[in-house]
Amino acid sequence: MESKDPILCYFTLHGINYKNGFVTSCPQNPDQLISMTQSIKPSEIFNSKGFVQHRLEMMNGQWSRGCHLCKEPEAIGSKSMRQDYEAESDLYNFNDTTIDGKLYSAGTSKLSGLKHIELRFSNSCNMACRHCSTVYSSGWVSKLKHYVPDEEVKFYDLKQLLRTEHRESDDDTGELEITLDQVKEIVHDLCENALNIRRVEFAGGEVLNQKQFFYFLELLKEHPAANEIVISFHSNFNANFDPKKLHDLLIPFKQAIIHVSVDAGTNIYPYFRTGDWAKLENNIKIFREYNNTAVFVAVITTSAYQIMDLQNIFYSLLQLDFYSIDASMVYSPIYLNPSLMNQKFRDYILNDLDETAKILEKETFNRLKRNENTTRRSYNSGCAELFTDIHMAKRALNDIKVYTLNTNLESYAKSLGHNDLSYERILDAFQTYIRKTDKIWGQDFNEYYVNYKFNNGKIERV
Repeated sequence: MESKDPILCYFTLHGINYKNGFVTSCPQNPDQLISMTQSIKPSEIFNSKGFVQHRLEMMNGQWSRGCHLCKEPEAIGSKSMRQDYEAESDLYNFNDTTIDGKLYSAGTSKLSGLKHIELRFSNSCNMACRHCSTVYSSGWVSKLKHYVPDEEVKFYDLKQLLRTEHRESDDDTGELEITLDQVKEIVHDLCENALNIRRVEFAGGEVLNQKQFFYFLELLKEHPAANEIVISFHSNFNANFDPKKLHDLLIPFKQAIIHVSVDAGTNIYPYFRTGDWAKLENNIKIFREYNNTAVFVAVITTSAYQIMDLQNIFYSLLQLDFYSIDASMVYSPIYLNPSLMNQKFRDYILNDLDETAKILEKETFNRLKRNENTTRRSYNSGCAELFTDIHMAKRALNDIKVYTLNTNLESYAKSLGHNDLSYERILDAFQTYIRKTDKIWGQDFNEYYVNYKFNNGKIERV
């Protein structure tokens, strides 16, 4: 292992992430660094063989196998998850490790280095979003309960309909399954051995549907540093839950950050996420009656679907008074990658990006005209745009622009080992996916999209 400049990553050095039957370092890393059958305890996972090797590779300048979803965007100047947090100043508090007679830094780690943990308890979810899969959504399991993939689905390798998305291989049958007893074991270990844990995150499934989530928070309040821990969770906020109970459970901690996976505007929300926009608005309103300190962040998980409705998405989110608006890219499956739309519809995308930017520019003026600087929670006199959600929305729009316009999908496919995937075939796969999922979901693309239509199996700009 030739030593080069280290690839510094907060998640590599400080994080663990529980997934479907295995544990890795971050939300995007699919590499199965350790099986949950080997250990469920954070203190044992953090210095397991896979985690040590992962740290060694990155700290010696070699991208780990599971880190391509950061490596590829960074290569074209786009933002990656690795850049969300800076590696902490004590990153060299790692023990040296000897491999084949050579000494390497950042091998086994002092447990003081464990600062971030993310958990997924189950795939229980009240939605079946178009970019998701059976691994992360029981709604998807229900949709595909009686579905048998046909030859066309197999030809285009529509992974979600084949139930292979988010699976490492045909032998990968792991499930999102952490029991209440395991929750107790994990929290006890954190309280005893991870005294520097500072961020605990939860994803799903839908955590507000899951009793493990509430039990975890109830136990974690006994952590010696509870008042220094940031609780962050991803939710569609469209579930049935007790807002006062959630508020009460969040009180002992330093801060609560709620990432609301909206991913759509009023046009396509019931189509892409199968959700109820009015219920989303009402749930946020009721929770804020109890809790006015939690930071609400709207997330635009950006796939090819979102590229076709950007203006309405950003406009709709600005009406909900989030503190921030963030964007993340759908890299996989490749037929949902947002850059898919670039080659055929580039001029239209450029126009939509410009029109969306105009919406953002006008919004500050419109809010001031309506005297909303006294009522908007996102108001901040020190912010360049005076409102943090507008400021962050501009950054999110730019992230979408850079990635979508600068990614060559065929080259990206080759980097993943798919040398035979032409742009035309990937586009055909997406169009087939629209047709198949519309039939399974009992929906019609054309009832929701304004600027694009799906006619005779083809996407058209109108």
